[in-house]
Amino acid sequence: MQNYQDSQGGLTDINLTSLIDVALVLVVIFMIMTPMIMQSNIVVSTPKVGKAGAGTPQTELRAEVYLTEAGAIVVNGVAVTPEALADSLRLLLAPSKKKLVIISADELVIHDRVVQVLDAARQAGARELSIVKRKKA
Repeated sequence: MQNYQDSQGGLTDINLTSLIDVALVLVVIFMIMTPMIMQSNIVVSTPKVGKAGAGTPQTELRAEVYLTEAGAIVVNGVAVTPEALADSLRLLLAPSKKKLVIISADELVIHDRVVQVLDAARQAGARELSIVKRKKA
């Protein structure tokens, strides 16, 4: 390190210790955060205005899953057990081109149950998953 003399004859050094400390802390933070950022692989897309048809009839088969607050799972209006959910979805999605599953739940349903249904739908062959909010009656 180079020493500098000030006008009164004293020696002054440039102190780089704090700069190096800050740089090392930033490197550690980036090393920890990079895997977390790269790990997120859930892609969320919003519907476009042109796709939302006001009164167009639905010709494509789809599975609508509704989770009730009491713990019931309703697939296209028929109650199913959690064990039979994957088989029911597989049967509904087999003839479908889009393989769309629409999931809705009551407000007090815990998120873990919704994620379990999303996983079951993906394993049953769903290519498109949609989470919607039901209208209050």
